Amino acid sequence: MTECKHGMKSGCSYCHAPRPAVTARPPAAPRKRGSSPALSDKMNDRMTALKKRLKEIRGDSPQR
Repeated sequence: MTECKHGMKSGCSYCHAPRPAVTARPPAAPRKRGSSPALSDKMNDRMTALKKRLKEIRGDSPQR
């Protein structure tokens, strides 16, 4: 071996350490979105019920 940039004749562990092997990862599987429409419908039903309850509590005419 030749002298490394740190001045060691046999080479130091920083310059002459073996490179870590790079492993290729398989691509991640795409996530499924099967329950989105059902969840969206459920949220819409809840919001509709909430608005209906608020109208009942406040009365049909707005007070401004």
